[in-house]
Amino acid sequence: MEKLKKFWPYLFLAIFAVPAVWNLFKPGYFDMHDDLQVMRLFEINKCFNDGQLPCRWAPDMAYGYGQPMFNFYSAFPYYLGQFIRMLAPISMIWTVKLLFVISLVAALAGMYFLAREFWGNLGGILAGVLYIYAPYHSLDVYVRGALAESFALMLLPFLWLAIYKLIQKGGFTKVLITCLVLGLFLTTHNVSALIIAPFTLLWAVFWIVKFKRYQSIKDVILSGLLGVGIAAFFLVPVAFETGLIQSNFLTMDYLDYRGHFVTLYQLFISRIWGYGPSIFGPNDNLSFAIGWPNWWLIIPLVGMGAVWLKSKAKRKYALLILTLLAFAGISIFLTHERSTPIWLNFSFLSIIQFPWRFLGPSVFFLSLASGALLAPEYKYRNFMFIFLVALSIGLNFFFFRPQNYFYNESDASKLEGESFVIQEKSAILDYLPKTAESAPKEEAPGKPVILSGEGEVLNYSKRSNSFFFDANIYNSAEIQVPVMYFPGWKVISENEVLQIYPSGNYGVITFKLPDGKYIVQGRLTNTLPRVFGNAISLISLMSLLIGFVLTVNDRKFLWLRK
Repeated sequence: MEKLKKFWPYLFLAIFAVPAVWNLFKPGYFDMHDDLQVMRLFEINKCFNDGQLPCRWAPDMAYGYGQPMFNFYSAFPYYLGQFIRMLAPISMIWTVKLLFVISLVAALAGMYFLAREFWGNLGGILAGVLYIYAPYHSLDVYVRGALAESFALMLLPFLWLAIYKLIQKGGFTKVLITCLVLGLFLTTHNVSALIIAPFTLLWAVFWIVKFKRYQSIKDVILSGLLGVGIAAFFLVPVAFETGLIQSNFLTMDYLDYRGHFVTLYQLFISRIWGYGPSIFGPNDNLSFAIGWPNWWLIIPLVGMGAVWLKSKAKRKYALLILTLLAFAGISIFLTHERSTPIWLNFSFLSIIQFPWRFLGPSVFFLSLASGALLAPEYKYRNFMFIFLVALSIGLNFFFFRPQNYFYNESDASKLEGESFVIQEKSAILDYLPKTAESAPKEEAPGKPVILSGEGEVLNYSKRSNSFFFDANIYNSAEIQVPVMYFPGWKVISENEVLQIYPSGNYGVITFKLPDGKYIVQGRLTNTLPRVFGNAISLISLMSLLIGFVLTVNDRKFLWLRK
């Protein structure tokens, strides 16, 4: 009986998660806006097979010319997917669906663990249910297919819980957990990290002041430095090599934030559920709702916060509720066009692309605050728990389904023929090197092309981070390899590093060879920022390992003990 009392919240969480993930366990696959999840996992698999770690180059993107996608785009979800496939012989399609399941179920669990710290088991469960059944969660999974953003929303409650525990108790174990979660978060979704950073900093300041644990500031700083250090293999190239790509394409035309503000009607009233794109103006055929009953609960929460402020014992929790509501208000405001002056004055916000992305943090803040409704003991608390959970699931579970399901879809059908070509050319402008005058418009040639002179190319082979071929040159030739030029690529022949340069509209690797027979090898190497980032990550992980060993042996690591 005691064990049952201990585990009943987890049973409830498992039951309440079912409607949100049920459709992900069907055979086959479904369509989504960002239908590159299988392709990205396919490219990561190639990186692992070729020993390209960390993965930087996706060889099949951009019509087969390749692009530095993983030098700039989300890493953690796809590395996790590859790890899952190494442990279990499941298809890539099933792996992607399992990743979506993890993002939803773990978000529910994470919010429960975080909210439980303040509101108890019932409040924690309510907060978790409100969080994952907010329409924006379904939008990310079943409409947009935004795996990276869904993972960021999953990691967010764990990150805030780790920071809270670190400030509350301190010690190396808490530092270890915090920096690991932060490292995962920073390698998951750049935009989400940018959005949530100021709120997370304020969250840490709030608890430092409330607990009056000013000595924990150095613990927080250490965790932050180690977390950034763990993610440095990804963050350093993003910081120093973004200038190598045409990043202007990430904020212009359709991706200009000024076309994607939402209306008050869309935020609070609309119950429309569609699968179309976000379009300029208010007539989007998809939901940008905060969610029912999520925003309804603002009214009782404000009242509760106001009443609790008068009680010295409950003032801390009143301030927490009101702070979270203020965070939610700021996030919601930034989705509306009235916030345009803020967007104009802080130009770096343009990289967010869609102001409605602030819906993710807003439902996080509201859900965490809403658990307070079940914190106090009162006569009808159990009834209120059942009512609010049933209301949240009942009003929103029908959103958690894809528009079209293809029951016969498999890895073979997804990664072959026309379907594969469609994925190759998707997001073709996102990471286009500056040396390319235009994006490729057709499939890359099957082997290198001789632009001038005479000769022949034989036995061409391409991997994720290298290419090989034999060349018989009869008259000094200029050779163009169907791989986009990008810093780090080197071409070697006869133990000599050849001088390479971009040529053609697509800026592909080109070099010259005099008469003779050659074995030519191209290899993607690390630039200085990549070497530096990799080294920082390795040093950070080694520091954590040393600290862990010292802690296990009850020895001091810096100023920290277990």
